[in-house]
Amino acid sequence: MTQSLMLGLVFAVNFAAVLALLILFGRGRHPAARRMAELGTDASGPERGGGASGLERRRSRIALLSGVFKAFSGSVRQDDRRLARLKTALWQAGYSREDSVRVFTGARIFCAAVFAVLALAAGMIGRRPFPGALLMAFASALGGYLLPRIVLNRMINRRQEQIARSLPDAIDLLVISVEAGLGLNAALLRVGQDMAVRCRPISEEFGRVNQELRTGSSREKALRNLSDRNRVEDLRIFVGALILTDRLGTSIADTLRVQADSLRTRLRQKAEEQAAKAGIKLLFPLVFFILPALILILMGPAVISVIRTFRQ
Repeated sequence: MTQSLMLGLVFAVNFAAVLALLILFGRGRHPAARRMAELGTDASGPERGGGASGLERRRSRIALLSGVFKAFSGSVRQDDRRLARLKTALWQAGYSREDSVRVFTGARIFCAAVFAVLALAAGMIGRRPFPGALLMAFASALGGYLLPRIVLNRMINRRQEQIARSLPDAIDLLVISVEAGLGLNAALLRVGQDMAVRCRPISEEFGRVNQELRTGSSREKALRNLSDRNRVEDLRIFVGALILTDRLGTSIADTLRVQADSLRTRLRQKAEEQAAKAGIKLLFPLVFFILPALILILMGPAVISVIRTFRQ
């Protein structure tokens, strides 16, 4: 009974901690579902308000959870270099609010405290020696402290993959906009609006570029900030080509068209590389898991029959 209670407590606290992190950092809904939610909000109107109320409830939950995490962060001070790296990582994950660093720091402290209390309670319920329970609590606190960073790294990788995968489509739209007579700044703004459903990260990044241009930054500086924020290789090549074109005064449409073809070639080569690696990756589970089970199923009855024959 005691062991079952301890396991149930461990499951409940772990589930609550992971759910809290997903609510805070899990913004990666499917574009179709997000678009349907937006259409439902627009169609509900002031009379119905169904979609708006659901969106407000979600925002209130996130605000409440963010407030709890900020309360846990308190007056924690960090080194300037470490703070700059953390801000860059949060930018790469898509969190650009001023309090994102405080929320993330509070989430790490919150998870560490919850995991430590959970492990200590489990040790006390299991009647383990106090030094062993304390060591387990320390290890759990360390794991809880590292968990938000692991989640953040996964979100960064996912966002970078989305940007790299959707960048050729965005460049095609830029080509169409530029050839239709728009300038590069206006084309970036228009493509950012049109890409909101296809790829939210590209839409957000193009919007930030236009904000920097409106505040007086040069186009080269704004584009370099775009590359430095995301650290995507394809985006870095695209930004370099745009800066070089702007300096030399060559045709922007031709440069964009060449970049779109080049990026699609790179994506196709990456897909072919992944397909070539698939056979080697399947070899290990085939040898260590599938093949032994297959041999056991095929040879098992024959071995049993031979053993019974020799016993008679």
